[in-house]
Amino acid sequence: MRLTISLEKGIIVVVPKSMSQRRVDKLVSEFVKKKQAWLNEAYEKLLARKTISPGLDQCQLPEKIELLALGQVFSISYQPHTEVDNFLRRANESKDSLYKAEGFTLHQVDDFKLEIRGDLSNKKRVFELLEVFFKDYARFYLKQRLDQLSKEFNLPYNRVTIRAQKTRWGSCSSKKNINLNYRLLFIEDKLLDYIILHELVHTVHMNHSKAFWLYFESLMQDARVRDKKVNQMSKKLPCWIFHFLE
Repeated sequence: MRLTISLEKGIIVVVPKSMSQRRVDKLVSEFVKKKQAWLNEAYEKLLARKTISPGLDQCQLPEKIELLALGQVFSISYQPHTEVDNFLRRANESKDSLYKAEGFTLHQVDDFKLEIRGDLSNKKRVFELLEVFFKDYARFYLKQRLDQLSKEFNLPYNRVTIRAQKTRWGSCSSKKNINLNYRLLFIEDKLLDYIILHELVHTVHMNHSKAFWLYFESLMQDARVRDKKVNQMSKKLPCWIFHFLE
């Protein structure tokens, strides 16, 4: 049996298909009681990660966005929507990357310089473009680091998906498929490595048992120290990032 907990779905117990209903009724209650200490700890961690996000009106259009994990800083300039048509014509003639939304465009002018044009009073559209851009940006860099750590520690995985999850930095399925949150770009590189290696260790130990932590700490001695720091990182993320999570 396997146990998970989330603020949205509560406690979920996954049981093997081969287990009879009589055994399920008898064993599930005992299993949950046995895991009570873990449930309490996991619930406290979820509450610590949950951040009350300000409304969109309170979020300012960012002039700079820092990706701590990569040591990169993007500068952002804004232009009113009256020039969108001319901008689209010029951008379509160039080879630079272009992101479009209804009445809006995001143009990567240089390696670390973005230009957004549209009705700047519609902050939601601006933030949606930023979310799409950095989610795409994360697909390359997070997979690259995942592959490096997978090879370094000889922990192969099946495939990786980059998502925008509310409460999880990452997850690993029984088929060794790994999900990583694009928000990992915004946390320190040491914590990024902690999250990725954490999910890779799940390819060997699917739960958070004593065996899991013993093995994890044999690969990363300060794993538990980094674990405590990760729980506080959500509070340091950009204001706009909380409005477009799955």
